[in-house]
Amino acid sequence: MMRKLLFLFLIPSASIFAQNLKLMKATMQTINHGASPTSTTNFMVQLKKGKSFVWSVDSVKSALSNTINYNIVKVDDPAATSPKYQQIKSFSKKDKGIYQITFGSTKQNGSGRPGSPQSQRVDTEIYSNGIIIYYTVNKKKKEMKIDSFEELESIDAP
Repeated sequence: MMRKLLFLFLIPSASIFAQNLKLMKATMQTINHGASPTSTTNFMVQLKKGKSFVWSVDSVKSALSNTINYNIVKVDDPAATSPKYQQIKSFSKKDKGIYQITFGSTKQNGSGRPGSPQSQRVDTEIYSNGIIIYYTVNKKKKEMKIDSFEELESIDAP
């Protein structure tokens, strides 16, 4: 009798865990724009959906509840030299694979006059308190908090 109860307990538990999106990685990279004291920080969150279930990404917000404009694409082979990206127009139950959410933050400080020193930098909003992805799985509202991003090497553009 105890075995049957344990078996019944394990079946629903396994299905509950299979319905969530899995965070693969979260990165950020800053680009400093030469003579213009402007910096852009690009953020990328990679998610994996391994099972078929009804889902959607509802919104992305900073930890301070500011709404973030984002793009979401499906990536066929993220390890490839030139991966194939497919814009997501609608979410499907049958969708499986790797999805990328991207967004950026640009800050400008000063006039950007010609001849200004290239070593000048401005701070960009780096979402230091993290972000929250709000999504729906089988009509249930969920959220995924991302506390930190792997910082990639900064690029100094001419």
